[in-house]
Amino acid sequence: MRYLGFSIRAMVRDWSFLAFIIAMPVTMYLFFAGIYGDQTAAGGVTVAAAMMVMMAAYGGLGAAMNAGASIQSERSSGWFRQLMLTPLTATQLVTAKVLTAVCAMVPALLAVFAAGLFRGVRLPLIAWAAVLGLLLVSLLPMVLLGVVIGLWFKQQTASAVTTLTMLALSMVGGLWFPLEMMPRSMQLVGQLLPSYWAGQIGMWPLLDATFPWRGAAVITAWTLALVVLGALGYGRAVRASRR
Repeated sequence: MRYLGFSIRAMVRDWSFLAFIIAMPVTMYLFFAGIYGDQTAAGGVTVAAAMMVMMAAYGGLGAAMNAGASIQSERSSGWFRQLMLTPLTATQLVTAKVLTAVCAMVPALLAVFAAGLFRGVRLPLIAWAAVLGLLLVSLLPMVLLGVVIGLWFKQQTASAVTTLTMLALSMVGGLWFPLEMMPRSMQLVGQLLPSYWAGQIGMWPLLDATFPWRGAAVITAWTLALVVLGALGYGRAVRASRR
């Protein structure tokens, strides 16, 4: 709990990061919603509402993957080596990073929701809560992916890999443009990505449709695979810190 509190305080002090993860999706949402927001999307919802969910997922994605950046910062500063001398276990360390990333996701999601209200999106309170909760849960693999990148890559390359991965997951995952607008091959790839299904699951409370269980299966598979990669990467990072 002390390490979690330390991690959250360090995140809050980094106001430029918080401003970026909030300003970027909000700006993109207001831009695209200003052009297409009054149209009707598939399922009968307005484009403004659909894009609000997608841009919230994009903002949450950026906040989620920050978990890896904080690990890299600790590894480069020598703090990670110091943590190895404490009773802190690998599970506790990763859990603290995951919870810190979740705390970063909440303001990013709420900021886009506020922009949606500004654009005239009106939903029942339970629908707002359902979208928020579903996005937080479905973006969990993105937190683990950030942790895996932070553990497996050196600081010089980790930030570039994180940025490129986030852009690829956003574009091919249909968070910026509908997947239906892309070539068939890209659609097939997109449907295998957790970012695509995070957006679809987040949209579910707005639609009169069955729950996307296929997306839940994809997200679960990614989560399990990333847990394994994270465990292997942690052992590798520990060995490297002792050299």
